[in-house]
Amino acid sequence: MQRRVKYLLVLFLIVAGFGGPLAAFAGDICAICGKEINGSIYLMTDEVTGEKEMVCSDCIKLPRCAICGLPVKPGDGLALPDGRYFCARDSKTVVLKADDAEQICAEVKDDLDRVFSRFTSFPTNVDVTAIDRIDVDSIFHRLGNAFESPDLLGCTQPMTDTGEKRYKISLMTGLPLGELKETCAHEYSHTWVGENVPEERHARIARDAEEGFCEMVGYLYMDSLQDEVEKKRVLRNNYTRGQVALFVEAEQRYGFDQILDWMRYGVTAKLEAGHLDEIRDVKIISAKPAGIYRQPQITDANQLPPAPAVLKLEGVMWGNSPVAIINGHSFFLNDTGIVKIGGTNLTLRCMAIQKNSVRIQNAVSGTEQELDLPKN
Repeated sequence: MQRRVKYLLVLFLIVAGFGGPLAAFAGDICAICGKEINGSIYLMTDEVTGEKEMVCSDCIKLPRCAICGLPVKPGDGLALPDGRYFCARDSKTVVLKADDAEQICAEVKDDLDRVFSRFTSFPTNVDVTAIDRIDVDSIFHRLGNAFESPDLLGCTQPMTDTGEKRYKISLMTGLPLGELKETCAHEYSHTWVGENVPEERHARIARDAEEGFCEMVGYLYMDSLQDEVEKKRVLRNNYTRGQVALFVEAEQRYGFDQILDWMRYGVTAKLEAGHLDEIRDVKIISAKPAGIYRQPQITDANQLPPAPAVLKLEGVMWGNSPVAIINGHSFFLNDTGIVKIGGTNLTLRCMAIQKNSVRIQNAVSGTEQELDLPKN
């Protein structure tokens, strides 16, 4: 009973926002050194698991893990020359070699072109390099307030001294694999903006909105890899001030193609909660007199025909990597994508591809279904 009262007291102090050290109880064990805590106890949040951990007054003075934020026990973790530390657990998940990071980014580029092949492709005039914390600090101090943050995971810069239009993507080493992949997808999205969004429109897009778009692409890519941990991290961070969550919602409601149109020709500078329908307000730049118009609903009888009312396997392209076409969307094996059914979107996962059929799974409900090619 005494122990239960103690933990109820600790819980109350956490909820109440008590920020200082607490008095330790007999038997309290430090999560870092494993010794019984005498005197003060500090409650710290593991940024990976979200769990509260008890830390003693000696361990609270140790360097913090760059991933989970907890103190790193001497001799247990990993220290990098750039001043970063990783605990024993998280050091096993990070990509440390520059060559590995660059190769992973090349694979992500191929994945992005495949996942979004129905809608767009990503630029090839891109050079990728790996950087560490020392490089980041140097870039930050050189560019000052024009740069994103001294705590960035990657950055994209246009190259103006090569005689041709190119981009340089810099990626931090020491990131967990999933986070590195999402960061690479994010940075490649910046190059897409640079290549596809007219300058006049780009100048009017709020910075948070562009970052939200890039994070949305990273989120959708992580969804295709079924990386739920990284998806949660993207939505949890406050980097885009809520724009990424609005972009994800808008994509689910209106489709990825409408997001791309808004980025290129949208009227508003950013997305607003409760007004996501404004993503359909675009201003096409052409030789004809331009005007603001609202894209018609897909069910408008005078426009494009409505999306199929049922799931339909429209074709199978057979080869080393078979591709199934379902409701106009291309699926490789194990792909996850969104198809339109009537006026709604449905997230599907491709479980198996045969020459005349495909097995799919509803990514939300988990139910599976066989689709057959129509017979001639």
